[in-house]
Parts: sequence; structure tokens; C-alpha cells
Amino acid sequence: MAYDGKPIRVPMKPSPSSTYNNLTLSGQSLLYAHTRQACIMSPSTATQGTPIAVRRVESQYTDFVHTVRALPHGEAGWVVVCTEAGIQIWDKQALHLLFVWSFPPEAATPQGSGGAAGVGTTQGLFARGAAVAIAADGSSHVVFGASTGELYVVEADESGRFRAPAVFSHHKAPITAVATAYQSRQGRWTEDMGCQVVVADESGAISVWVADSAASYRLAERQPAVAANVPAVSLAVRSDFIVAARLDGSVQVISLRDGKLRAEFAAHSRWLTCMDIHPTKDIVATGAEDGTICVWTLPIGAQKTTALLSCVWMHAAVAGTAFCGPTFDDVAAVAYDTDELQLYKLAAADVTGAGFGAPEFTAEPLRAHEWSDTEKI
Repeated sequence: MAYDGKPIRVPMKPSPSSTYNNLTLSGQSLLYAHTRQACIMSPSTATQGTPIAVRRVESQYTDFVHTVRALPHGEAGWVVVCTEAGIQIWDKQALHLLFVWSFPPEAATPQGSGGAAGVGTTQGLFARGAAVAIAADGSSHVVFGASTGELYVVEADESGRFRAPAVFSHHKAPITAVATAYQSRQGRWTEDMGCQVVVADESGAISVWVADSAASYRLAERQPAVAANVPAVSLAVRSDFIVAARLDGSVQVISLRDGKLRAEFAAHSRWLTCMDIHPTKDIVATGAEDGTICVWTLPIGAQKTTALLSCVWMHAAVAGTAFCGPTFDDVAAVAYDTDELQLYKLAAADVTGAGFGAPEFTAEPLRAHEWSDTEKI
């Protein structure tokens, strides 16, 4: 399996903001943030050189958008818009606003100290990172993080109504990303998924929570034992492993069972800005601020880390990547302040579904980890 390095280049307006993971798939549509609005388009209509129709999501709210995230849930799902005021939950096509929640005034608590008199400084409030979770009791949750380090859980009842969020504290730095296995599989449930919710913050810390119910989120007994001072800007969960893409360009595979680092490789040489995971294949699409776009196989099971795509979008800072298309095999990419969508397709020899063929090259891991046969992933 390999990708054609020559993309379909599609003009689009408006351009994306400079935020982490600023591209997400909802059904067959792609969404991204443009300053104070969410925008939606259909890549199925994309043709070389022809401007694609982009619809701005009309809303009475004009707060700066930090995250636009599609949360697939079976055949349905939602679009969550995280802003400096709180969150908005829209329907799957971002046509109807279903729920709005704003931070209470007391949420802006002093953080640290500063000034000659030691006066506390106030943290700017915003919501960021979101995922859909299924709890042990079967309830469905919208989970998102905040700049205060707190985790918020909104329950969706069987009638589709949302309840005010429960709040859980652990992190001391702003949340950067939230992930679940259910989210990473595009809302397709399997019995072996479990009810873990993985959360990362700007200090580099990653935590694992167990969702018993909307009112009961508890820290898992074993937490990731990975020392890092570099933020994880994107997370995914796959086959009992956390996939963490860090700002320094590295991608880590961490065991959910014991918290140990199982593999790590250098995906980019400059700041990594985004990562998306394929819903059915163990591959990720990553992008960086120097314009590089890659697709990697993950070192899970007998599979080695290999690059299926490695190219450069000249004079662009990649803001988002997303798998899309009828079989999720197309890779879409957008860049900050750039009026263009790029679509990468499988190379002609791989369109027939021959599977993972010989890649162009093999990535050298940053660290080698050895373990017994009983521990192998």
C-alpha cells in the first residue's frame, strides 16, 4: 500500500485557522475552524483546480474557535465546536444547534503568581479537544477538555438531549487532546474496546480514565509511565494502545494495560501539528508546520513503522489531516492561511485493495524497546 505523492489541488475559501488538528470528518464531509466559525465542505465533489463549495456554519455566537471535532456515533453523531466561551454541539451536518454550554464565571481561577507583589495571574479560558465515549453503563458522552486542566463530560440521553457537564480534575495544564477507541473507529463499537478515555495536556502529561457513568470517571490503576515535557497535540486509541503525536515530531505507541512505551518514531523534523488515525487500518496521517505530510503504518503486532506517503506542501504550515472517502483511504490536508485543500489518493497499483505493499522507505525508530514473546504487541 502506497500513496500517490501528487495531490489533487482544490481551491477553497475561507482558509483554516492555526489550531491543532484543524480538520475532521463527519459522514462524508470535512469540517475545520476559521477564526470564529466552523466551515464544512464535501471532498467527494473535489476536482483538480475547481473551487470547492464551503459553507460557513451560521451561529449567533462569535467566540474564537479552538477545536472543531466530529464525534461519530453509529449512523448518527455530532459536531462539537470548542470556543473561548465553552462548547456548542451541532447535528452531524452542522445545520442545527442542539446544545450550548458556557464556562461559569468562577472557572477563571488564578493560575500561578506574578508581578512584584506576587499577584496571581488569571488563565484565559477556552475549551479544546473532544471525543465521544461509551461508558460501562452504556451511556453516551461528549468529553472535552479546558484550559484549566479540567475534564468535562456531557451525557446524551436516549431522546438526544444533553445534560449539563460533570467536571473531573487531575491535570494542572491546559488540555490539548482527548481520545477514545470508539472515536478512533469512527463510532463503530466492538466489544473489546473498553471504556477508557485518554487525555493529554500542554505539560506533556497523558492520563487514562475509566468511564463508569457520566457522574463517575476515575483514573485507571495504571497510568502512562512516559516522561515527556513535550505536549501531545493529538491522541488515538487502537488495539489496547495509545497513539500520541507530540509537538516535537515524534509519534509514540503506549500500552493501555501497563502504561509502558512500546515504540516511538520520528514522524517529522519540525513541529507536528496534526494526526488522524484510519478507522479500520493501523495507519496514521500526520502533518507539520514545515509543510510535510506523511502517512505511517503503526508498529502494532508484526507490522513495522513504514512511510506510505512523504511529501512537502511548499510554503504552507499544515493545520489538519483527515482520512476520508468511501473507504476512508483518501487523505485530505489543509494549511493555515492557505486557500487550498489537498487530496492524496492511493497509488494506482494499490487501488485494487492489495493491502500493505512495499513502502518507499522504513522509518528509523528513535528508541528500540525489547520485551518477551508474552509482552509483544
